[in-house]
Amino acid sequence: MKKPNQYVKPSTHYSTMFDDQNGSIRFNTADVRVETEAATDVSVYVEALTEGLDDYLNGDEWRQAAAERTPCEFRPAGSDASGQQIISMADRSVTFDPRKNWDNQTISKGEVLAGSVIFTEPTDTALIISHRFTILDHTMMAGFTEGSLEQTGEKLLRDIEYMAAGKIAAILSTAPSTESASVVKPTGKPVEIAEDLIDILTMHINQTVGTSLADFVVLLPVSLVAVLERAAQRAGVPDIESMIGAPVQPYSGPDYGLFLLPKLFTSLSYREGRNGDVWKIQATRNGAHQAWDVEIMAVVDVVANGKVKVKLTADGLQTETVAFPMISNIKLT
Repeated sequence: MKKPNQYVKPSTHYSTMFDDQNGSIRFNTADVRVETEAATDVSVYVEALTEGLDDYLNGDEWRQAAAERTPCEFRPAGSDASGQQIISMADRSVTFDPRKNWDNQTISKGEVLAGSVIFTEPTDTALIISHRFTILDHTMMAGFTEGSLEQTGEKLLRDIEYMAAGKIAAILSTAPSTESASVVKPTGKPVEIAEDLIDILTMHINQTVGTSLADFVVLLPVSLVAVLERAAQRAGVPDIESMIGAPVQPYSGPDYGLFLLPKLFTSLSYREGRNGDVWKIQATRNGAHQAWDVEIMAVVDVVANGKVKVKLTADGLQTETVAFPMISNIKLT
């Protein structure tokens, strides 16, 4: 029987512990304790990270969150994006390239009457979402925790969301169905800026595709998020959506202004792979740099080009399919 305070030679058979009875500390001589070996293995970290991203991005939770942000569809591999056909409820004049009708009259503007069918099709440019990052072995030598892994995953998802939205804003800024307007950028306190922004958005509603802000998704630069969140706090509402009365999607990258996307006329069409997954997540060993390369990819079509047939003659026998303005792009100057 061991006496109090008696020295015990370290052995790999012992685990780290503290004994209140005799005050001795038992430990093993291995460099890494058995129960924490996984917390310093970079391959375990990469596997846990990629599996977590795959479970979320290719699960029902992400699809539901994506549908709440913007109207979207998830189409099987090999199929085309689905357009919408919706009847206009208001008259609207549209301009197009000058052309001649049967009476040899040059026409550059026509009127779309209420009851006309407006249909949408994908833009000429599809979006390939691709994000790649490298995890070096030496950065994981100190280990990791479950909390740090979750924080990394959440940061990655937010960056992907904002950067992808920025690419979509770039596509919409040059789309034929986007009409632009420039207004003076509001200044002052956050509450004043928020009120001015809401007024600006309200004044630029396209009445042919919506009657209130609730009929649109607001795509805005991430630089305005902090200002609007502060204004929402001062107004006593929980978030920006509650204050504006419309879903909000921030985007990062170059500032293209604010966009009003009609819910009934625009959508994102995500392409599924042969296995039914929208997102492809790959982890590749980079032996030359003693690291792991992780890539996250998806392909999405932007269904935002509006088309409508305009009558060029009174009898309606000569018509022309022209671009229909649906998306309002408000540039703050």
